Amino acid sequence: MAHKYFYDTGEEKLGPVTGNELVQLRAAGQIDNKTWVRREDSETWRPLGSVDLREEEYEEANPSLWKLLTRHMPVSRLILLVAVLVVFILLVVGVLSVAWPFILVILAVWLLHRSLR
Repeated sequence: MAHKYFYDTGEEKLGPVTGNELVQLRAAGQIDNKTWVRREDSETWRPLGSVDLREEEYEEANPSLWKLLTRHMPVSRLILLVAVLVVFILLVVGVLSVAWPFILVILAVWLLHRSLR
């Protein structure tokens, strides 16, 4: 499970945010490695540069397909798209499971016709 953090901008303490959000804030220049942060389950404040965010940085640099899709599309629309895709695949598989002998005969006739030209 991802850790949650609080961070101190010097004017106010904000959070909780995920480690990924800290990485994004640092990349956007809103915070830097000298910004004081603490984990949600801790009372100890440390500079962001001393916090190990390698897992979050790796995830930010190499996002999963689901994260990429949810960045550009609402989750409800994405779920609907996946459901339609699953139904389409099931229909294609169902049609092919019934029609494959006919398709095979048509293919054989077509190949025979091409070879006799």
